[in-house]
Amino acid sequence: MIIDFHVHFFPDSLAGKALEKLSLMSGIKPYGDGTYDSLASFMHDAGVELAVNQPVATSPEQVISINRKMIEINKKREGVVSFGAMHPDFMKNHSVADEISFIASNGIKGIKLHSEYQEFYPDDDKLTPIYESCADNGLMVLFHSGRDIGFTSLHATPERLFQVSMVRGLIIVLAHMGGYRLWNEVEKLLIGKKNIYFDTAFTVEMKDAQMKEIITSHGAGNVLFGSDFPWESPVPVMKKIRSLGLGGESEDLIMHKNAEYLLNLN
Repeated sequence: MIIDFHVHFFPDSLAGKALEKLSLMSGIKPYGDGTYDSLASFMHDAGVELAVNQPVATSPEQVISINRKMIEINKKREGVVSFGAMHPDFMKNHSVADEISFIASNGIKGIKLHSEYQEFYPDDDKLTPIYESCADNGLMVLFHSGRDIGFTSLHATPERLFQVSMVRGLIIVLAHMGGYRLWNEVEKLLIGKKNIYFDTAFTVEMKDAQMKEIITSHGAGNVLFGSDFPWESPVPVMKKIRSLGLGGESEDLIMHKNAEYLLNLN
């Protein structure tokens, strides 16, 4: 079994415009057209049996509608599990605790936060209610971590994300092997924290030796296969992981067993 823990798709009516805008920002040509059907086709061809959708609310007004849509997707769509959304400014007009409790009671397993699109520092005290509500309700938080090639700003550094990992009972997943293009800092600051998982999304450019060292030092039990589709195909990421010589047991943990555990699929 293969589980891709980090993918994105958009409503059919918005996918074209969303991908065009994001592609212009990043300079990356996407795979497919950004829809669920496109995702399903690429995942099938790559041998991925389950993909985990990571929606991002770019405004607080989007949070509730995204979450209700993700709950419905999880009931109706095959081969995909969707996380929920949250925004740092949601609490200005709504109860974070109520929203997190609601999505948890409806089967959502985690939320995605992106410091560049949402313009926040992960260790800002204003996010503490979000983190504490997630911990209280058993939801993990997946962060974009490190640089984003569509932005010149940098908010989600390994140092700041380390501070978030101190929240009692909170499980965090740090995309892009803990910090895109900040992997030296990842090695210095984040290795060994057992409530931190790294995903492999958009890491084909990493040097093999450094990727293997991070996985070996942090533990394969805390690494998740992810592609960041539609910005990367799952296939080259799979090939990279399998080329590292980690061994079958470690590969199984990364490719599906860790995800099964976090998603409570067993």
